[in-house]
Amino acid sequence: MRATVQLIDVQTGTHVFAEKFDREMADVFAVQDEIVEAIIGRLFFNLQEVAGNTRGRASTTTISAYTSWLRAGAAWRNGDEHGAREHMHEAVRIDPTYAPALASLGLLYAYWRFSEPSAATDAQLEVQCQQFAARAIAVDKSDPFVLTSVAACFLLVGNIDDALRYSDIAITISPHDINVLVARGMIVAYAGRHEEGLALVERGCRFEPLLPPAFVSSLGDCYYLARRFDAALAAYGTLINPPYFFKLNQAACLAQLGRVEEAAVIVRQKPDTFDATVYAHNTVRICALPEDGKLWLDGFHKAGVSSFHVLP
Repeated sequence: MRATVQLIDVQTGTHVFAEKFDREMADVFAVQDEIVEAIIGRLFFNLQEVAGNTRGRASTTTISAYTSWLRAGAAWRNGDEHGAREHMHEAVRIDPTYAPALASLGLLYAYWRFSEPSAATDAQLEVQCQQFAARAIAVDKSDPFVLTSVAACFLLVGNIDDALRYSDIAITISPHDINVLVARGMIVAYAGRHEEGLALVERGCRFEPLLPPAFVSSLGDCYYLARRFDAALAAYGTLINPPYFFKLNQAACLAQLGRVEEAAVIVRQKPDTFDATVYAHNTVRICALPEDGKLWLDGFHKAGVSSFHVLP
């Protein structure tokens, strides 16, 4: 059977999406589900870009919270964390009750603690990210995007129970949403269910050719937790000009594979502003299983990161 799917922008006549699906007719309902999942996965980021471009072309359209949110999403996918935070703050300035922007800020601030770890800012960022998450949930408890962003935020501060709770709700509402799938997989993997989490992240990443940094990080982390160090190393390496913590995770993978000299080269490239002690502490803290935390520490130590200790 061949199914041809097209989505056309009626204002311009251009194709937003076009794909052919050739499948065996063994189970028509399974084929239907697979095609639906593929379409949703392929469209997830594509539609946001189209919406942003359309609003940008309309000279009479005023800047809105939604426009700023779209711009923040584009910056985030391109690895511009600072730009993403600035646009998201602008969205909240315009509309202080805009739940998707509040939830996104919660996740962005939580992620910041890993991309630029610093003892001077870590405690404040941890408080701020949870404040944004609480404001988002107070406004909207039914949006899968909001629930997923809040769940990921809670994971990154080590609150695995709330992360699982909000993720449970999100995936029940929107089981095909790749943003929901990837966040859910990351949370489940760090909860100790490694293979289950990895399967969800792989499923979510399958249909998106240009993965944002958070997706790449999730995929690499899940492979690492599943003790598949070769695959983790490859996943981290797909991002162009990544933040240093990607490289440090690569060093851990190399060390676990016995490639200690290559790992040591990466460790020697550590920026002076990158606090490895804070990063190690935050990484261990989000592991529900003690052996997973020890696995990360073991990788860092083998790579030659011996100057840090894990904070209490």
